[in-house]
Amino acid sequence: MPINNRDRKLLWARAGGACSLCKCHLTADAKGGGRDVVLGEEAHIVSEEPNGPRFRPMPKSEVDTYTNLILLCPADHKIVDEQINYYTEQHLLELKRTHEQWVKEKISPATPAIKIRDPEADKPIMLQRIDTGKELMNILAGTLALHQNNPEPRSSEEAGRIGSFFQNTTDSRDVWDDLEPSGHIQAEFWLNEEITQLHKAGFVVYGARRNHIVEGGVKDPKPWPVAYLVIYRSDDEDIKGNPTEKSV
Repeated sequence: MPINNRDRKLLWARAGGACSLCKCHLTADAKGGGRDVVLGEEAHIVSEEPNGPRFRPMPKSEVDTYTNLILLCPADHKIVDEQINYYTEQHLLELKRTHEQWVKEKISPATPAIKIRDPEADKPIMLQRIDTGKELMNILAGTLALHQNNPEPRSSEEAGRIGSFFQNTTDSRDVWDDLEPSGHIQAEFWLNEEITQLHKAGFVVYGARRNHIVEGGVKDPKPWPVAYLVIYRSDDEDIKGNPTEKSV
């Protein structure tokens, strides 16, 4: 049965109009008043003829389909049909797959990798003590990433308190831009309560904000604001004396 239009379009498009072996172009421009020439041949991988190249029993409905065809130049078509011990069915299928992947990469080159970097990675992050929900949201609002750290909990109560604080700060950051001004005030109040509960449990909160840079891909580099939150124990030797600033 003849090759249908869909299978023919798939074959030529995925092969990029090039021979699957030698990769030569399979058309020639018109010259001297003649017409354009099609050089490509839609070669069968498995022949439907018992004495044909790589014959094996196959339903007639599958013989002229895309999966059983490979696009070749006339020279390579003759070679693969003469050297069937080398150009086996599996070998041709692999050559076809490899060629089509090559075409895809040529037409759609890989997008440059996207990466996020800290342009001040060699400098310490200066953490400020946070005592109110407002101070906390001044750091968190509009950031695109959040780094958190805390001391090892000594009880399930401590684990629950620390976990609740980090969960609520993350949730508030995520919805901040969608809140009305009244919602901002309410969120700051709730976070203020979380900080108060941490203080009662013997903890203090420090935070900072730093602009990283996202670059690569197809767009220009742009800032990637990152927030840092660290919980310390109130009796931590590094923060005794209630300092307002700490570096990490």
